[in-house]
Amino acid sequence: MIALVFAMLAARKAQAVAVLLLSLFATGAAVAGPTYLGAVDRAVVRTEVGESDRMEQTISVSAFVGDREAVTAQGFDSVVPRTLDVDGFEAVYSTTYLVLGVEPDPAVSWLVFRSDVCPHLRMVAGRCLMAAGETVVGESTARRLGLGPGSTVTVTAATYSEMARRFVPAGAPAQLAVVGVYQPLDAAAVYWGRTGYFALGSPDSEREPLFVNRQSADGVDHPQDMRTVEGVPGPGALDADHLDEVRADLADLREELTGGSGGGSSAFFAQLTTELDGLLDRVDRAQALARRVVPVAAVPLVGLCWFVIFLAVAYGTAGRRHELGLVALRGARRPVRWWLGAGESTLAILAGAPLGYLAGTLAVWLVARARFGGGELALSGDALPYAALAAAGALLAALLAQRQQLASPVAELLRRVPARTATWRTTALEAIAVALAVVAVFQLRGFEGELVGLSLLVPSLVAVAIALVAARLLMPLAGRLGARALRRGRLGPALGALHVSRRPGSHRLFVLLAVAVSLLGFAAMAVDVASRSRAERASVETGADRVLTVLPVDAGKLLAAVREVDPDGRYAMAAAVVPPATPAGRPMLAVDSTRLERVAVWRPEFGPSPGEVTRLLRPATAEPYVLRGTRVTAVLDNPGQPEGQLRLAVSLRPLDGGATVRMTFGVLDRGVHTYTAEVGPCAAGCRLLGFDAIYARSGSEKTSMVIRELPGLVSTEQLAAGGWKGTSAGDVTAGPEGLAVSATATGARQETWVLPPDVPTPLPVVTAGALPDSVALTGLDADRPVPLVAGEATTLPRLGARGVLTDLEYLERQALGGTRLTQPQVWLRPDAPPGVTGRLAEQGLVIADDDTVAGARALLDERAPALAIWFHLLAAGFAVLLGLGGLALMAAVDRRRTTEDMRALRLQGLPARAVGRAALWSYLPVVVAALVTGAVAAVVAWWLAGGYLPVFVDDSLVLELPRWPSPSAAALPALLAALGFAAAAVGVSVALRRSVSRPTQG
Repeated sequence: MIALVFAMLAARKAQAVAVLLLSLFATGAAVAGPTYLGAVDRAVVRTEVGESDRMEQTISVSAFVGDREAVTAQGFDSVVPRTLDVDGFEAVYSTTYLVLGVEPDPAVSWLVFRSDVCPHLRMVAGRCLMAAGETVVGESTARRLGLGPGSTVTVTAATYSEMARRFVPAGAPAQLAVVGVYQPLDAAAVYWGRTGYFALGSPDSEREPLFVNRQSADGVDHPQDMRTVEGVPGPGALDADHLDEVRADLADLREELTGGSGGGSSAFFAQLTTELDGLLDRVDRAQALARRVVPVAAVPLVGLCWFVIFLAVAYGTAGRRHELGLVALRGARRPVRWWLGAGESTLAILAGAPLGYLAGTLAVWLVARARFGGGELALSGDALPYAALAAAGALLAALLAQRQQLASPVAELLRRVPARTATWRTTALEAIAVALAVVAVFQLRGFEGELVGLSLLVPSLVAVAIALVAARLLMPLAGRLGARALRRGRLGPALGALHVSRRPGSHRLFVLLAVAVSLLGFAAMAVDVASRSRAERASVETGADRVLTVLPVDAGKLLAAVREVDPDGRYAMAAAVVPPATPAGRPMLAVDSTRLERVAVWRPEFGPSPGEVTRLLRPATAEPYVLRGTRVTAVLDNPGQPEGQLRLAVSLRPLDGGATVRMTFGVLDRGVHTYTAEVGPCAAGCRLLGFDAIYARSGSEKTSMVIRELPGLVSTEQLAAGGWKGTSAGDVTAGPEGLAVSATATGARQETWVLPPDVPTPLPVVTAGALPDSVALTGLDADRPVPLVAGEATTLPRLGARGVLTDLEYLERQALGGTRLTQPQVWLRPDAPPGVTGRLAEQGLVIADDDTVAGARALLDERAPALAIWFHLLAAGFAVLLGLGGLALMAAVDRRRTTEDMRALRLQGLPARAVGRAALWSYLPVVVAALVTGAVAAVVAWWLAGGYLPVFVDDSLVLELPRWPSPSAAALPALLAALGFAAAAVGVSVALRRSVSRPTQG
């Protein structure tokens, strides 16, 4: 019996090969989904880990140790290093404390022991550490202080004194020999963990540590130090295959140290600090999103493969009806009949399944390697269950396709034309499919709101439902058109249309082609909309076409430098991000708003226009009062006090940025006097920040003074003009003789600040969303500015839907203390001149990073949503190939019977031209109708489900993203499919016409 089945396979090689290839496709499609997801998982991990810094990747356990601390050095060293045991992570031990004696007093330096530090340093002079009493110093420190190999430094442990407001000695001096001068090999290497050493922009980056060995660190007399054990990832520790182990080990560590109370919380003896949880959570969210997007295309593709197998086997079995009838006529038992009928397809499917597993794995590897640099080719055991399910589904489809023929009586099998069968089963199945589509859409739009469960299949179910309904209309329409053409004497179109209406497989072929076109159209729209959305987000997240990140610099210096390089404000804008002081705070974007409209990316859906935002952020104020010179003079009137001392301080800030210059005129004498003080840094110009009336006495008493004039800075008329603001209401009164300032002493030193009219208080801001009253803004100095919400926007450049926008110059005017920016930036237009970075460097700005919209777009292209949604296009391409295969298969099965019919008609006088037209009209109408129906189904499916396909992992930016694709993006795949299907229809019609024209044998 087996030999007979093999003989049947040999006799019908083409059909066997077709079923084998379809089985290969089905298994390969089933394997492609999970295999592609695995590749995306690995790519997501590479992207997220690659974009994270060493701060995020490090696990730190630390404690202050010392005789007066709760933890001793011996206790820490005996417990913590053993506890930090995370798979693939390497432990780095360090001891750190502050010392005096290296920098000019009262500046301090870090004295650091860090295990295995020498391999991570490049010695530019001398050698690395070898013995106790030795130290190596940083290159900039050595150059600034004149140190080098052979020098000695005397260090003393330091502690901060609240009373003295400075660091003071806290131990006996110790002498260290400088044996080398170093540079870090790689300042970004994970070896440096969560330390601020060498990290651009961090406070510690400008304070190079003095590295010593363990004996030296312990030998210097010091009351306390910070002991830290940092777990830094070794090679492969954060690969996709190890993240679960890392997460489990981190949870165990937290449980052991902190009782599970969270990273960054204090244990009974140590502090656990890590941002690794956030990194792992981002990876999980990205991978979960991919698992929602890929099955939307993968599941329908497998189902389509099963459907084509059903068509192929059903058509092949229908062509063997006479053969099966003869087998039944000879008295073969039912199991034998089933084996002879199903043996060919069963063997072909079983042979194709393992090939499909290999082919699917190989195809995904090639695609992943080309698309996002996939790893090594490897067979995944995780995909085997899917391959087995695909093979079982293919076998079931093949058996169902043969059920009708194998269950038919002998007389029915021997009929050349099959008898019409009841269609209620088919109608019921089609009704179920339409009902499922309705339920899935209702679930998606009415309840879940995301692609899960049955709603995952909305695009494909909608396509199937529309194709089934259209097929019900197409077949009768083809019959009527054929009859009409026959009455008009158009024999070719008549025969072709009647063939379409009466051929049992036309209905199914139409559904197959329409669904394939719909899946291709939906995929093309998804890819185009997602691509344009990423482009939009990249431009908004970047803020401008190009953003230069600058090392920390004074706000005034940043503004002056940018305005010097671009005085007309055509292409450059100073900006800075001010991070919130607390987690509940709001990040603030401060920009030179006079250039916002020309430089920044500002979309209409943000709310107010950029011009309106500039008007809101920069209300008219008085011009700043500027002193140009090295001396300030003041005419002051002190009415006198029974006791105590009254002084006046003036605070100024250089126009080109720099530290605040604060000078005091000394104790004021009774009456009107002129006072003078030197202000060296103001030769190039200083802006007046304010006055400070200082009254010191015992007891509680109120006094006042009159500031009559500061020649060269503020005139009497300007002081009397009003607009000056005091610490509280009533402190400042403008009069014809000048500005009267009140000060109250309460038994100690009391200060009354007076701000000039050019200081905008409160500070105008535009918020993204509402700004709760409980949220305090973070200023440039210790004071927190009081905000005045001048307007609201849905989204702000670079910040998204949660943040505050203000004017950088106005923010700088409000600060009475330091105005150092930790995240300064320069935003540039696309037409900025090529040499702009060099000109900014000439102004003293150090460029640390250079971000562009194109670079941000490239990063988004490597994230999970972009990689996952691209699978839709791959699956749709497979669907179109399946459609072409189904069309060719049906034509091959029909060709023999149709050839006989056409030859008979030719003998009765049918013209040869009519034969060709009949062959063409047998398939071309089905193809054209399927293209139109598939396009309509794709549009409907996108309208219903397209908005639910996730484009980004997070929704931090509220953007009006593109809803519909560009016409060219949607039309090009449809055109390619039309050309392919039309060419296939013409090809099979030509083959049929040649078959009819070929002379018969014998």
